[in-house]
Amino acid sequence: MHSTKNKFNKNIETSNEIKQYIHIGKCIKIINSKKNYQVIGFNPNMNICWVREWPLNFYKYQTFELPLSKVSVSSSCEIESK
Repeated sequence: MHSTKNKFNKNIETSNEIKQYIHIGKCIKIINSKKNYQVIGFNPNMNICWVREWPLNFYKYQTFELPLSKVSVSSSCEIESK
């Protein structure tokens, strides 16, 4: 698995280390994506989590399964005001 970085600038080398930063409600980034996602489910035994795009669009949103190897960084769930 390749290295990823979280917002604390620590190298994360393994799924076990990534698991320390994944919690339900936590916002993350996905490798090769500029969008924020919120974790809505987590199965540490299978190394997967379920996420949805943040901020949530109540009219239409998709929840999908994501392998922990695709998690890029921790993120904040702040909503930008326009």
